[in-house]
Amino acid sequence: MRILTRLLAICLIAGLTSCKDKDAKPREDQTLFLRHKGADMPIWVKGNSQAKKIVLFVHGGPGDCAMCYRYYLKDLEEDVMMAYWDQRVAGASSGKVDPATLRYGQFGEDMQLVIRLLKKQYPDTEVYLLAHSFGVELAWQYLTTGNNQQQVAGAMMVNGMYSYYHWLYQVREWALKQAKEKGNTQAEDFLTANPVTPQNTQTVDWEGIYRWMHKLDGNPVSLYSDKKYVINYAFGSPNTALAQFTHSKAYGYYGDIESKTFEKGDLLKNVTVPIGLFWGAKDGIVPVEIGRQSRTLLTNSQVTWTTFEESWHEPFITQTADFGNAVRAFVK
Repeated sequence: MRILTRLLAICLIAGLTSCKDKDAKPREDQTLFLRHKGADMPIWVKGNSQAKKIVLFVHGGPGDCAMCYRYYLKDLEEDVMMAYWDQRVAGASSGKVDPATLRYGQFGEDMQLVIRLLKKQYPDTEVYLLAHSFGVELAWQYLTTGNNQQQVAGAMMVNGMYSYYHWLYQVREWALKQAKEKGNTQAEDFLTANPVTPQNTQTVDWEGIYRWMHKLDGNPVSLYSDKKYVINYAFGSPNTALAQFTHSKAYGYYGDIESKTFEKGDLLKNVTVPIGLFWGAKDGIVPVEIGRQSRTLLTNSQVTWTTFEESWHEPFITQTADFGNAVRAFVK
């Protein structure tokens, strides 16, 4: 009797496993590498291959990491393939990279090659961009260069700028408003004494403005407050903390010179692919007004606007489910 019972149990388990495998969505789990101009850049592709859609996550920073944020984006893999790309001198990328390559033009060229590699590996698959913060700058760089936009089906821009001048102007306006509301006279005096104009963009004390924005709760959310995230970051991510916190040293020229030249406002009218603008309404790092201005400039694109009312700079952290649903809606 015991033998018969065991045999029945084994048959039942086998049957359930067979049904589960039959209903399961085809999964992709592959690591690609782009080697270009001294940089070895990994691209982790994970998720539902049946959908024939790839969402390329373009992380922020500069010098951040892609797989760190899979913790918040992983549920999307049930519906699409997610491609997590670590940019040159970022995340788990390696190689001997000349800091002189850390320029918008080079990042745009890298993205072009990443997308070409994805399309070669997964023919007949649509590619969408999901860019955050600094990644939005890279996405605008890519989309406004040559015929690059013909290679993607659409792009989602999350709390990122199109113009250094307009960005810094709005950060200062946001901080000044907060200083007045909070009765912080020290912040108000500093911000009043440091207006941002087209003429002084290169010389104004942007770091002072930026520091006050943070002190006035421009982005009070800390990734490291979530213990599960920290554990995942330490043990479930290919990125290493040692690399993460030394990458920024390579970006001196970017912060001092390159970023201050960024201006794509006049070129946004040339973008014709669908654009999703996703914004944390409380953000002080890239205030929501930058998103509204971007929407106005995209005169020849079908634009989807989504505001996350309870979020700051990273809505995928503070409103994870809502963010995922917004991505799914855009891609579908």
